[in-house]
Amino acid sequence: MKIPFLVLSLGLMLTSWGLGIYFISILYTPALIIPLFDQFLWMSEAKGLLGLTMLFTVITLPFLGFLFKTRTHVSNKKSRYILLISNYAIWLTIVASQLKITAYNLGICH
Repeated sequence: MKIPFLVLSLGLMLTSWGLGIYFISILYTPALIIPLFDQFLWMSEAKGLLGLTMLFTVITLPFLGFLFKTRTHVSNKKSRYILLISNYAIWLTIVASQLKITAYNLGICH
C-alpha cells in the first residue's frame, strides 16, 4: 500500500470540505432544497452541503489511519485496493451531490 493512494483519499475529503464551505458562502438562502428522485428535502445549508461530508469524514479518518499504520504488512492487496476504490467512489459521489445540490439551488438545472 503506497502513500499516494492515501493522499488521494485525503485530497478528495478536503475537496469536499472546501466545496461545501465555498458553496455555503455563496448561497444566501434560509433553506436548501435537495432534489431526490421523486421528492425534495428542505434542510439548512450546513446540513445539506456538509452533512454527508461530516459523517463520512468521521468514518474515513480512522479507516485511513488503519491503512496507513498497516501499509507495510500488506497480506491481501486485492481487498485493500477494493476498500480504497470504494472509498474513492463514496467521496466522488459526495462531491457530485454537493455540485448537484448547489446547481439546483442556483437555478441552473431546472
